[in-house]
Amino acid sequence: MSGFGITIDSRGIDQLNATLDRLSGIDTSPVLGVMGRIVEDQTINRIKETKASPDGELWPEWSDEYAATRHSNQSLLESQGHLVDSMQSVAGLDSVEVGTNLEYARSHQYGDPRRGIPQREFLGVGADDVYELQATLERWYQDEISRL
Repeated sequence: MSGFGITIDSRGIDQLNATLDRLSGIDTSPVLGVMGRIVEDQTINRIKETKASPDGELWPEWSDEYAATRHSNQSLLESQGHLVDSMQSVAGLDSVEVGTNLEYARSHQYGDPRRGIPQREFLGVGADDVYELQATLERWYQDEISRL
């Protein structure tokens, strides 16, 4: 994937790691593609609905000066829908990348003090997100085992 994104792998996420370990020798790329789409959907939901980081921290509001330049149909990280429309996931053999090719995304993900842009983290996997990913992985695992 060219552009800015995160790589979702299971390092540091013990639940997912344990399940993936049980799957050694089985092609996990199909389920990684599904998991990537789930993270993509979770990210889009953050941008469109919750306006919060993966860990649930609400994003800072616009400054009064900047808010005065916005139209009524615009909200945090949503002006014309380009960021939402650019979200994509790309699954490999043992990892998934989720992100966007928009150059300005990095400024929002990490903040840009020089330009007065506060951090509004939208990419990542929070604790609640892990439950959905784990359930997906477990269902897929059970399906694979039943085929053996």
